[in-house]
Amino acid sequence: MKRPLEPSAEARGRVVGVTDGVFAIALTLIVLEIRVPSHEAVHSEGELLAAIAALAPRFLTYALSFLTLTIFWFGQQAQHGLIAKSDRRLATLNLCFLAFIALLPFSTDLLADFLKFRIAVVVYWLNLLMLGVTLLASWWYAEKNGFLAEGVDAETKRTVYLRIVKAQVLWAVGTALCLISPLLSIAFILLVQLIYAAAPRGSLLRKLIG
Repeated sequence: MKRPLEPSAEARGRVVGVTDGVFAIALTLIVLEIRVPSHEAVHSEGELLAAIAALAPRFLTYALSFLTLTIFWFGQQAQHGLIAKSDRRLATLNLCFLAFIALLPFSTDLLADFLKFRIAVVVYWLNLLMLGVTLLASWWYAEKNGFLAEGVDAETKRTVYLRIVKAQVLWAVGTALCLISPLLSIAFILLVQLIYAAAPRGSLLRKLIG
C-alpha cells in the first residue's frame, strides 16, 4: 500500500488542480481593482470620459499582470507536462510558487496607485523574481529526485532552466530602467511580457527568450 507522502502521479494531479484554482482567483482579483467611476462624481459626458481616462494606470497594470499570470500559467503547465509524479516537498515548493501568484493582485494594485514611484516598480519586480525562483526550485527538485516523465532529454531540461533565467534577466533589466523613469521600466517589462505571451517564431526573438 502506497503511503500518503510517497511520490505519486495522484499527488501531481492534486497539485495541478490547486494551481489552476489559484490562477483563476488571481486573474479575477486583478480585474476587480478596475472600478466603475462613481455615479455621484459624474454629471456629464465629459466628466465620464475624464473619469475613464483616470483609470488608465489601472488598465495598464491589469494588462501587465494578466500577461504575467498567463506566462507563468503556461510555464507551470509546461513543467507539469514534463513531471510524472510529485511528493510533499515538491507540492510545498508549488504552494510557495502559488503564494506569490496570490500576492500579484497586491503588487499590481500598488503599482497602479503609485505608477511614478520607483519603489512600486521594485516591489512588482520582487514579486516576479520570487515567482521565478520558486518555479526554478520546483523544476530543480523534480529533476534531482527523478520525478520527470520518461523521454525528457537533457536539451529539454536545459531549455526549461534557460527560459526561466532569461525571463528573470530581462525583468531585472526592465526594473533597472526605473532609475531613468518608472514609466520606461513598466513599458519595457510590458514589452517583454507581450513577447513571451505571443511566443513569436522569429529566430532572433526565439533565441532571446528561449
